[in-house]
Amino acid sequence: MPAIQNDIVTAGDAAVRRAPRVAVAGLIFSLLFLVGWLLMRQSPTLDDSDDVLVAYYGDADSRRNSLLAGLYVIPLASVAFIWFMAAARERYVRSARREDTILSTAHVVAGAIVVTSLLTLATVELAVVWLAEAQTPVDVDGIRPLLALGVASSQSMALRSAAVFVGISASRSMRSKTFPRSYGVLSMLTAIALLVAYEEASWISLVFPLWVALTSLVILFRRQTAIRAEDA
Repeated sequence: MPAIQNDIVTAGDAAVRRAPRVAVAGLIFSLLFLVGWLLMRQSPTLDDSDDVLVAYYGDADSRRNSLLAGLYVIPLASVAFIWFMAAARERYVRSARREDTILSTAHVVAGAIVVTSLLTLATVELAVVWLAEAQTPVDVDGIRPLLALGVASSQSMALRSAAVFVGISASRSMRSKTFPRSYGVLSMLTAIALLVAYEEASWISLVFPLWVALTSLVILFRRQTAIRAEDA
């Protein structure tokens, strides 16, 4: 029994030491996501007129925002999220006395779908830009199906997979006591909101990176609290 208890303490200490990895990766993801969101907000939507699409994608300076978002910002945000997911998963495993393989597997799959949906959005944005560059005048009839694919991907893949990821994260964190119970409940409510939300309001997309940023800060704060308690 003492050996088992020592193993648990050692695992908990390792989780505390690795907390900055989770925090840094999560904050980088949230920042890059926000930058990408702001860049893509400059591009036309599916509901815009043909004149708006031609004016934006026909101008090299205007479509540079979409190029930056699709080629650099969103893919880098996806990489940061992979590290956040991996580091957070390690923290849950090391903090918990018993691993739930079903939740663990579902957690990884949900995170992978989040990354896939982000990269799909980036791919669509790049495809529209390159299509506009290759054809003069701008082929509006070719661009609209791509924009529709981007919207559908955001609605069906991104929001729903993010909801599942947040919900499983909340469940695992409460089991392993990584988060305060109140924050776990708040995370569950966030997951439900993302699951049923329809992206009628553009700010809905920011709920997920906001949760990631807050989660990173909570983990970092609890690490500092644990360190102060050990010093005392």
